[in-house]
Amino acid sequence: MTRIPRAISRRTVLSGLAAASGASLLGAPAVLGQAKEPLTVMTPFGFIPDFIELMNAVSGGHYEKHGFDAKLLGAAGTAQALQQLAAGQVQFIRAASIDMIRAATQGVPVVAIATSHQGSTFHMISPKEKPITRAEDLKGKTVGLVSVGGTTDIFLNLILAKVGLKPDDVKREVTGNSPGILQMVRQGRVDCFMASIVVPVILQRNNEQIELWSTDRYAPMPSQCYITSREMIEKKPESVVRFLRAMRDSMNEMLTQPNPPIFERAGKQFDIPGIRDLATVVAVSDASKQQLWLAKGRENLLRNIPELWAEGFKSLREAGLANPPNPDQLWTNRFIDEALKA
Repeated sequence: MTRIPRAISRRTVLSGLAAASGASLLGAPAVLGQAKEPLTVMTPFGFIPDFIELMNAVSGGHYEKHGFDAKLLGAAGTAQALQQLAAGQVQFIRAASIDMIRAATQGVPVVAIATSHQGSTFHMISPKEKPITRAEDLKGKTVGLVSVGGTTDIFLNLILAKVGLKPDDVKREVTGNSPGILQMVRQGRVDCFMASIVVPVILQRNNEQIELWSTDRYAPMPSQCYITSREMIEKKPESVVRFLRAMRDSMNEMLTQPNPPIFERAGKQFDIPGIRDLATVVAVSDASKQQLWLAKGRENLLRNIPELWAEGFKSLREAGLANPPNPDQLWTNRFIDEALKA
């Protein structure tokens, strides 16, 4: 079975074929021949399978249906995506709430308009023969991280703080985001590692015996969010609603229709790592939908959950990692409530 590669293409993929039908400001059919509104959306890390709902919004025609001439770009990290949003080069991004909150603390004017992943994508992984079953077990251990200073590094600090440990109570190694890290554990190079949901799904499909727990056990908060600028909210609120209606339609298609053809269609426009092993890619997507998209139930798909935001702010503040002014202004359900009416 092939592994999903760690390296990704940063090839920019443009979409926006001319079409006869358009959309009004709130997504209803428009006059024949009406010009589409230019739209640029950015993922935080290329076109990995986890961003399929964004790719499907392009390849499945959902942005076009709601009046956009859209292009989807892949950043080389969340920091770049946030910078592009702040600079007005893109209108919407997907990023982790933990990164958005820290950016807002530094004065970046961003707002989360919906939560795509209400459960954490990051997990602590160790072999069954030498398990790390709780945060207290981490003291004196070497932990593998996706990157230094990145989301897994921050989550590790939050987890340690929750059980009274200090950041320097553990050693850290950059191990990336790959199923192969499990062999590094068995070789004694690290004791455990943090990775996104794609890694445990592949390990379990390979019948590896692993101990697994989500960062939600110690630091629950919104995971992946759709984020825009305050300027966009103030100047183009109707465009925000139409963007969310497109995302609603894309995700509903993913939840109700067979996913292999959706990935195959998207793969014609985007360089999706691991797409040749379609069965594994779809398995990862299925896990994301059930464990992350629907973590708070089908009725809460795309909604910002107030309790999760409150928990996230509290954890970051108590750990001394972020203390944004007016935290309740960093997210809103105003636009997703409007988008979900239709």
